[in-house]
Amino acid sequence: MRKYKLEFVLLILGFSSIIYAQSNSDSKLKVNFSERFRMVMWDNAIDLDDSGTVNQNFTRFRTTLSFNYQASSKLEFNIKLANEFRYYFTPSMAEFHINEIIIDQLNLKYNNSKYLPGILTLGRQNIMLGEGFVIFDGHPGDGSRSAYFNAVRYDWHIKNNHTLTGFFAYQPEEDFLPVLNGKDIDAAFQGDDSYQLIEQTEKSAALYYNGDLGNVNLQTYAIWKEIVDDGLKIIPESDIYTSGARIKVPVNDKLTVTAEGAYQGGKIGEEDRSAFAGYAYLSYFPNPKAYYIPSLINIGSFLLSGDNPKTLKNEGWEPIFSRWPKWSESYIYTSLKENQGRVAYWSNMFALYLQAKYDFGTGIGLNVNYYKLYAFQETLPTSFLSGSGKDRGNLIIAKLNYKISKNVSGHILWEHFVPGNFYINGADSYHWARMEFQIKI
Repeated sequence: MRKYKLEFVLLILGFSSIIYAQSNSDSKLKVNFSERFRMVMWDNAIDLDDSGTVNQNFTRFRTTLSFNYQASSKLEFNIKLANEFRYYFTPSMAEFHINEIIIDQLNLKYNNSKYLPGILTLGRQNIMLGEGFVIFDGHPGDGSRSAYFNAVRYDWHIKNNHTLTGFFAYQPEEDFLPVLNGKDIDAAFQGDDSYQLIEQTEKSAALYYNGDLGNVNLQTYAIWKEIVDDGLKIIPESDIYTSGARIKVPVNDKLTVTAEGAYQGGKIGEEDRSAFAGYAYLSYFPNPKAYYIPSLINIGSFLLSGDNPKTLKNEGWEPIFSRWPKWSESYIYTSLKENQGRVAYWSNMFALYLQAKYDFGTGIGLNVNYYKLYAFQETLPTSFLSGSGKDRGNLIIAKLNYKISKNVSGHILWEHFVPGNFYINGADSYHWARMEFQIKI
């Protein structure tokens, strides 16, 4: 372990010298470095059982180094390397791994000014469209280490404030690009000497329109995704067709209404799929004159359909590329036992929520959220689910954000969940906490 620490210190010092050399130059090559430290603690967020729970307490160090080369006004090249390793305090028997260094980004961008003017991006890249309700994370298996897509993407700039984005993506179970130190990784994430990025290989194509119609923003989309049956059979061979729209309407200078809805068809194995999802919220901007008055209040709801076991169709919402902590960092782990070990599988859920954001000035802010969670459908009873109720429970979240400078920021996050009758009688509540410190150069 000491050897690894020394290597990392030398590596970071080398990166820092490169960045310093580039920072004041007019070179076509731009270099960026970031280091993110997280301390994570929770008790029984996975099984809701105090009696058999081994508390989790560990650190996560995520290091990235990225290079951007502007070859011309029309062509640029991007590469980003990333590493994230953990050190466990509890359970103490968890083995330390320095983990693999991956290629997080590797793409070419071409700015086309003729014939459908826009930007072509070819290669490994991040894609977040809208609020990430349907498209954000290409592979949830490695957590927050990366969220890339292996894709060909084109953003056609139709006219001012009107863009049509199209992409084709291929997401295999494990990384097909070279990795450094791939044999020494956390066994909890290990596939064939590499991270299992997703349970089954996925292929996809999408069209996504984003435009302003006066002061109203409209986004519409059509997405196809294939889940390949590769022998694991967690999910049968599936073709999923999703279409939807998002709209944001300012009512006045203090009120805004935002809503999004989508429908899914296609097949899951031999079953027809018929699912839907959506959210809506009202945003109020009080323009506070005191610190104890929020700068933003959101009142809203979201709905993700669940499968009705009494029908021949499958009505369960498939979170296409949205298996990420959109609403909660902790509750994504509670979904594991409900969804065949699939983390952040947002489905079969209805929620009412209230959010308040405070700005205390000097880079300090506080977000407080309350969610009343329900299941959309009752489920069959298991050792984890009661099968006789729809009340998932109450979730409280508080997040203190701080920004020391343009390069240094972080947060302290606490989440508390009290289960309802959707879970078995005697299910216990949990606490989940995280502290983050991040440097970007």
